[in-house]
Amino acid sequence: MEIFQIAASLGVGAFLGLIIFLMYRQDRKRSEEQLRADRKFMEDRLTKLLEDDQETRSEHTKALTELITLLLRMNGKLKQ
Repeated sequence: MEIFQIAASLGVGAFLGLIIFLMYRQDRKRSEEQLRADRKFMEDRLTKLLEDDQETRSEHTKALTELITLLLRMNGKLKQ
């Protein structure tokens, strides 16, 4: 509160300037916190998508391996 007393003693302009600066600083902090929260949400979402994609690829690889094994058993060895 000492800052307010000093600003008030310097005049109305200094007092208003201090109020505007403090409001700007508070708004800036909120904006940065919101950006951090948004970024964390996007990173978590991307991580989940990548994990799901890796799981799907593993399942598809397993299915293809089983299919190749089945086809080799049904048709004999593959001729190259």
